[in-house]
Amino acid sequence: MVRDNGRQARRAGRGGWWFLASMLLLHLIVRLVDPRLSAASLDGFAANLSRLLPLLGVMFLLLWLFNLFVKPQQVVRRLGQQSGPRGWMLAVLGGVISMGPMYLWYPMLGELRRQGLRSALAAAFLYSRAVKIPMLPFMVHYFGGLYTGLFVLSILLFSILSGLLLEQIE
Repeated sequence: MVRDNGRQARRAGRGGWWFLASMLLLHLIVRLVDPRLSAASLDGFAANLSRLLPLLGVMFLLLWLFNLFVKPQQVVRRLGQQSGPRGWMLAVLGGVISMGPMYLWYPMLGELRRQGLRSALAAAFLYSRAVKIPMLPFMVHYFGGLYTGLFVLSILLFSILSGLLLEQIE
């Protein structure tokens, strides 16, 4: 099946504009009905934006550095279609050691996918983020070592299975 990526990108780009327009219209309606609620909503938005912008700045800096030093052929060799077990290991371990909110990883994973990252490895990375290394001692304390070990092992196994399943569906 041949796809027109340019047309898909334009269609996806318009969806964001439609969403923005619908949110602005919804906010205008709320403003007419209850101005205090509207003001509280804008204050909350501004507070969230002020916390998010520094994080986005750091993420875009990391993306810039990544694009500066990592070449697409390196990504394809380590995380592409022929990456093999080493690619799976990098994706799963990368997900386990990754920190911060998940939505900050989306731009980087999107850029990696454009450079040749397998969808299966991106899914395994995102799934394996459920293992939080700093929380493991608490888990062992409350649930025991055997439970924690089996739980972590099942997450890591299912991260690979979900990646394989996604790749088959895609």
